Amino acid sequence: MPPSSPSDLTRKEQKATLESTAIRYLSYSPRFKAEVFDRLARKAKDMGISDSFTLINQIVVSLEESGFLDDRKNLESYIRIRLREKMKGPYWMKPRLLHLGLSKPEVENALREFADRSVQLEVRRRCLDRRGLKNPLALKEKAKLFRRVLSRGFGRDLVASVFDHDPDLE
Repeated sequence: MPPSSPSDLTRKEQKATLESTAIRYLSYSPRFKAEVFDRLARKAKDMGISDSFTLINQIVVSLEESGFLDDRKNLESYIRIRLREKMKGPYWMKPRLLHLGLSKPEVENALREFADRSVQLEVRRRCLDRRGLKNPLALKEKAKLFRRVLSRGFGRDLVASVFDHDPDLE
């Protein structure tokens, strides 16, 4: 094998540095592909790499193939945790997912799939039951609670149906 030229060696070193940066970044928590790409682009700029786009693409593709990056799995997990554990609705999640670099159709499809109406109703009812609100509420308390649930990112029609206990939603 012929010895590597200095430019090849630096390219290999650059790739190794970016790969280790990506692995370290992914070790803290699961990330979306766009987040990793942005992080590597900033690191490449700091390192002064001129043609970083192809190098970063190679690294991201290798991370996807090895299973370190899986946007679909991360999206499902993000939605499930925010909805069921933190009790945040789709209107709250959508702008945050878009900010993380996911495409609008991808986010909308995932929200439709993983945060459908029945799951949202279950979460809202569980939240109301947890608060011990089975007794009839005064109008002022009901309005306050209605606003609070809306601020958590749930739709107005869904919140109204939970409060009214619509028989076709039971």
